[in-house]
Amino acid sequence: MKKIRIAFEQKEVFDFDYAAVVIDLFRFSCTLACLLEKGKKEVKIFSDKEYAVLYHRNNPGGEFFSEIDIDNLEKFDNSPYLALNKSDPSKPAVIVTNSGSKAVMACRKAEEIFVAGFHNLPFLMEKLKNYQKDILIVPACIFYNRNHSEDFIAAEVFYNSLSKGVCDKESIFKIHNTPRILELMNFRPSTAKSDLEIIMNMGNIKALPKAKIKVNYAEVENVAGRLE
Repeated sequence: MKKIRIAFEQKEVFDFDYAAVVIDLFRFSCTLACLLEKGKKEVKIFSDKEYAVLYHRNNPGGEFFSEIDIDNLEKFDNSPYLALNKSDPSKPAVIVTNSGSKAVMACRKAEEIFVAGFHNLPFLMEKLKNYQKDILIVPACIFYNRNHSEDFIAAEVFYNSLSKGVCDKESIFKIHNTPRILELMNFRPSTAKSDLEIIMNMGNIKALPKAKIKVNYAEVENVAGRLE
């Protein structure tokens, strides 16, 4: 019988063999899905900023997404709103973030890697409903800052939803009892409100990123609604 559990330590992620579900609620998970929803066919995830910048500069014509400050680089913020409304679907994209991209690249042993949030939870549930092996839910904050409690709250929502087969919409509101929404509003005042409208809306983005790790990056495809 398959087991569904939440990772609380990095080592659990490094050692896991089956389906890993990475959740970086504010905001990598949703930005990545929005890039695919926009129609991008080539998106690469990097965990290392220097590798990401080097690849981007050696492959001109693409777009770069990150909340990390990088000197002398034209880029988009790690923003679902910008990904959905300002990016060019014909251009490839590179994305590197403080926690989400590191969490993805930590899943090297995993048989399958999905990147999810509330925005695509129903599509993840559909994808995994007949999956017979173990599932590890990975709150990305364990790779950066454990005080980013929204990832743990989202992981609880995912655990309940995947275990019961019904979206746990009630637990989402626990995030409003933390300071994290106000912190995001202060951190990115220009896009936070628009980002949150996408992030906190259950099932509004029909894109389920599945990552495949190469050497120092991961390629991404949209598997929402796809039978395998």
